Amino acid sequence: MSQRFSSIDALLTDPAKAALLSPQAAQACLIELASIHPILLQRALAGLRDEDDEDLLLTIPQVAKRLKVSEYRAYELARQGALKSVRLGKSVRVKPSDIDEYISKQGA
Repeated sequence: MSQRFSSIDALLTDPAKAALLSPQAAQACLIELASIHPILLQRALAGLRDEDDEDLLLTIPQVAKRLKVSEYRAYELARQGALKSVRLGKSVRVKPSDIDEYISKQGA
């Protein structure tokens, strides 16, 4: 296993060395790379999702902070339906766009 990693490390340092690998070593490297490819892809895409604020569901303390109200008031707004929310078991979450919608309705 460590020999495969050293081959992969060497290839990352100098990709031209791939031409010097035996067919068996090339197969071993491809198998190792194929096994980590989905993990790397998932991590890379997770980073993109973290940057996309709309995909986040905010907790009530986060909502309260954004609205500059108490947590109690934020819970009440969600419970009354004035602020759209999602229930996940006992937890309440709110999309950032729903906060924006609530704010725009208050100004109207």
